[in-house]
Amino acid sequence: MREMSILRAAVVLVFLLSASGLRAEQSGSVEHQGVARPYLMHLPQGKSGALPLVVYLHGLRSDDWHNHSWPELDATADREGFVATYPEAIKGRWNFSGQRDEKMKIGDEPADDIGFLAKLIDDLVSRGVADPKRVYAIGESRGSLMSFELMCRLADRIAAAGALISGMIAGQRDACAPSRAVPVFALAGTADPVQFYDGWLLPSGRLLSVPETMEFWRVRHGCTGQTLTELPHRLGDDTTRLTLIQWTGCTTENAVRLYRVDGGGHRVPSLRTAPEQEWEKKFGRQNHDIETIDTFWDFAKSFAIE
Repeated sequence: MREMSILRAAVVLVFLLSASGLRAEQSGSVEHQGVARPYLMHLPQGKSGALPLVVYLHGLRSDDWHNHSWPELDATADREGFVATYPEAIKGRWNFSGQRDEKMKIGDEPADDIGFLAKLIDDLVSRGVADPKRVYAIGESRGSLMSFELMCRLADRIAAAGALISGMIAGQRDACAPSRAVPVFALAGTADPVQFYDGWLLPSGRLLSVPETMEFWRVRHGCTGQTLTELPHRLGDDTTRLTLIQWTGCTTENAVRLYRVDGGGHRVPSLRTAPEQEWEKKFGRQNHDIETIDTFWDFAKSFAIE
């Protein structure tokens, strides 16, 4: 990370060839705690003005990892007309409330990731890129913990959020006092070997079970009932099954939703299938009944900050 003397660096356009043709990606940064915090951004073709914004929060990454976009998210952004942005954590690891493992630091201070993400949102809003009433977040694994963190601490700016393949940390839940109940889309596999569906004791604190996590948000939303729906199954050799759990009687209708992947691992469901790499097999089975980002956007787009 190099220091900057201005709030944001000059935006650099990088053109990438894809199956759908030529598309423009932007890289930029915002200054926070005296350093440039980088991000990538995908702008949908043929759209202008302040658009809905989806902030993608990556999972744990190695120190030498290079930030990159999620092709399915970019494709949905092009089709649906929203901006996708990909902020980068310090050394690939987000900080959040209640964690017990070592926090990433900038100098002698813990990295203030909430402050960075708030500045990023403010910057894109001030430049007329993002609609302040339609800012959404979606994260996976440790990025899911960061998505919960945004729901707890930036509830006045996040219209709806997605938390994939992780429940909350107990200390994070205990510190969570949102100014409003943020609509939540959760997805988790019952056979996840990394962020266990039933919870676990981790160096970063006790991982709540997914049901415990959803109960926290059910209470916040005042929901009084729930329904379970087994979703259609596509592929015969896919041994996972997808169940949609929706809470009813909530203050905001259809605001609490969980996609439970029965037999699913630490993997995000996708319609795309490809030969698995060895490292992918270590994370358990992947479901192929939905395209996760499409399903998230179908949920999220109905919500806006009033």
